[in-house]
Amino acid sequence: MAPQPAETCCLSCSLLQGVQVIASYTVVVGSFSMLSILVGGPKNTETQSVALTTVDFLQTMVHTLALFAGFKGLIGVLLRDAHRLRVLLLYHVCELLMSCLALIVRLAKGCQQLEHLQKLHKTKLKLDCSSLQASLILEFAIHAALIAYFAFIIWSLATRLEAGELGQPSLFGDQEMADRTGTLGDPWLFLQPPGSETSSILFQQRAPLSGVRAGGAGSAGPTPFSGAPRNLDDQQATSSPEPFSGTPYRLE
Repeated sequence: MAPQPAETCCLSCSLLQGVQVIASYTVVVGSFSMLSILVGGPKNTETQSVALTTVDFLQTMVHTLALFAGFKGLIGVLLRDAHRLRVLLLYHVCELLMSCLALIVRLAKGCQQLEHLQKLHKTKLKLDCSSLQASLILEFAIHAALIAYFAFIIWSLATRLEAGELGQPSLFGDQEMADRTGTLGDPWLFLQPPGSETSSILFQQRAPLSGVRAGGAGSAGPTPFSGAPRNLDDQQATSSPEPFSGTPYRLE
């Protein structure tokens, strides 16, 4: 029987906020791992077995993929995309499996490594094999519990998104754009004080045009032209200047 998806993260945060924090943490882990590869020098393999060196190399490679998986998770939270969130989930599952493999190898080679270090430095370290194994198991338990909880929260969010429980993303706010049919009127109408003469005149001029575009049955059209028809010849004749009829004078 599959477990029920979680409703909150850490008992107080929402799933979106929790996965966003997890993805940000994953990006930081991947960044440090990438920097360790670029600027880190060659490790001294004389004091470390081949198996431990191989495990450390594989862990570094897995942690490098955290940079890609973390950005995928951040985009998935922003767009509420379950597919991108499952990429982040896959990384944490691989991280958990890699931690199990590293624990097995360190438990098998840890005691030999401890004896080798004691002979190399010629000092009696205050740590025996049983204490070393206990510390490795405790470290693994804490790390595995944290990674498993991360994976469970990411899985819960992806499952709820696939079920459509969290709705669609809202990148530009929850308010939609105004209807372009003109039912809300022109925007400058809201700048006028309510009841003013200018606002009422503009609304009366705008309302018939909006009704025509909206296709309403009872909407009235524009007022028909009722004046006398004129042409350009009449306008030029009426606007021509009258001839001068006064007495001419000369300025001397």
